[in-house]
Amino acid sequence: MALLPMITTLGMAQTDEPPIVNLMISTDVPPSRTDEQGEVTLSNLDNLKENITDRDLIATIFSTQDFMYTRGRLLLIRLGLDSKFELGMSGLHSGEKLSKLSRQDQKNLLETSKLYVEKARICGKNMIIVYGFMPQSFDQNEDTFDVLDDLGLQYDAGFQAGIIFAPGHEKDVWPYPVNGHEFYAVPVSTYDLSGKKVVLQDSYFKDNGMSASQWYDALVAKLDQIQGKDEPLVISLNTSISGSGDYLDALNNFMDYAISKKASFVTTIQLVEMAKTGERDVSKLPANLTSTQVCIDCEEEEEDYLKAAISVTSINDTSASNSTT
Repeated sequence: MALLPMITTLGMAQTDEPPIVNLMISTDVPPSRTDEQGEVTLSNLDNLKENITDRDLIATIFSTQDFMYTRGRLLLIRLGLDSKFELGMSGLHSGEKLSKLSRQDQKNLLETSKLYVEKARICGKNMIIVYGFMPQSFDQNEDTFDVLDDLGLQYDAGFQAGIIFAPGHEKDVWPYPVNGHEFYAVPVSTYDLSGKKVVLQDSYFKDNGMSASQWYDALVAKLDQIQGKDEPLVISLNTSISGSGDYLDALNNFMDYAISKKASFVTTIQLVEMAKTGERDVSKLPANLTSTQVCIDCEEEEEDYLKAAISVTSINDTSASNSTT
């Protein structure tokens, strides 16, 4: 997505509230996944879930359709049933370029993504509400925005503070309404590294040859930087990177550090609600602000879920043939 025009906004206010941290997890599965790769993604997400819940923290998980074809769907069903994790949606597979698709193809694809996540529930027990979307590789366009409006989503996490932003929001670090649309933009936090503003996404650090220790140092430095300021720390994680090994160790160490600083961890929809209301005390947010709701009417046929899978076949073929970047 191209960098949008820069317009200055108001600075950040001081606050006595503890720092706010939002972890956003993408379930990245390769476009031509093998069963083994699907199992690795499941294992990595389970690792993240265990380490986050062991600390009594929460996060938001954005699932691709490809992930929902793996046994990972069972883990999401369990999370939707008995945890406070938020379940959000992404696209068809990792690394896709939505901006290469027509508006209608984007609509078909994202409608299916939403349906897949909504189906991660147990009929008669609960229902899942999808509040938000995260595009792969931050790739989207105005057609994407129109589709998100059509789907009634409340936020789009495809932005970066000071790097990718809507006009007039260069300095915004909290979620903000996008002019002409019904949803809020959620900017992932950025950090000044050697004079360059970089996004706090684990894949950016790894892809640019930085170690897990450097990733940890950046997270800690950013948390220290926002201490006493009205600025949240929004972190983007990928299961393939932070789900195991040194990067998982770095995340665990960071979470322990944030806990020592009395940080409050929130889901992305909670972060959006904070931005809308100005409320910074997590305990005062609406108790029902969660993806999981009580099931009232559950008479949908499972064939609707299966039928949706057919609708994205042609999109998958188109996307693959257009991937010439």
